[in-house]
Amino acid sequence: MRTCVSCRQKMPKTDLVRFVFKDDVCEDERQIKHGRGAYVCKNEKCRETGLKKNKLHSSLQKVDRRNRKTG
Repeated sequence: MRTCVSCRQKMPKTDLVRFVFKDDVCEDERQIKHGRGAYVCKNEKCRETGLKKNKLHSSLQKVDRRNRKTG
């Protein structure tokens, strides 16, 4: 189970789209890219909210900052 960063609903990984941070937020269609990911519902409204309100970006930047401190 994963949580959508936009609506906070828990769903199976297969029902969500994964995003990773590589210089910028990018979609990980096959869910195989290295690094931490953030998940958003396949629902278009959740995707728009996640991107417009920078929920994805801020979620992934927190992970990036943590990795730099430990790393």
